Amino acid sequence: MITLYLARHGETDGNVQQWYQGSTDVPINAHGLEQAKCLGDFFSHTHLDAVYSSTLQRAMATAECVAAPHGLSVIPDESLKEADFGEWEGHTYEEITTKWPGELEAVYASDGSLPARGGESFCQVRDRILKGTRDILSKHKDGDSVFIVSHGAALRCLLFGLLGLDMRRIWCFQQFNTAFNVVEYYGDRNVLTLLNSTRHLEGTAGYLPQWDKMPSL
Repeated sequence: MITLYLARHGETDGNVQQWYQGSTDVPINAHGLEQAKCLGDFFSHTHLDAVYSSTLQRAMATAECVAAPHGLSVIPDESLKEADFGEWEGHTYEEITTKWPGELEAVYASDGSLPARGGESFCQVRDRILKGTRDILSKHKDGDSVFIVSHGAALRCLLFGLLGLDMRRIWCFQQFNTAFNVVEYYGDRNVLTLLNSTRHLEGTAGYLPQWDKMPSL
């Protein structure tokens, strides 16, 4: 069994402003960097054999905070990037529903096979990140602990792929900024032991989740 830690990147201005970032390379903001440092501190006494990250800078900056206390270098991997939201990127939920009525709702209601306008479908993202993660883990042995930093939609897709869940239910759980998940990886039979934990942020500004907003990606 390999212990797999999966974390979302720290906050960006795009997250605050609630627009779709997707494959756009948006930097982490000051608050996001503090979140990432808290994540790194929390895992500083947890044994890690390797830290991998999406190549987008918001994920890399977060991963570096996790890797540094262990003397590890972050290993970038293209397969861990966020979903490509095509023409939706740079637009808020409200702007998308106004400019392309019914389109976003149709994607959310689908089985994951319907792509964003000019972008990827969630099934395509799942297949990409699941293959990439399996390739990563094939380099490790039983007993290893591997940390991956990725993105909100990409992590949902990965978790659903690892657990064999129905992609029509992909929006049934949250992934907050720097929240981490823990999976016991056995190959075909995997066990989720922790979901969307932000315990490392307890006592910091903005710890309480804001339930009144659509999740930003």
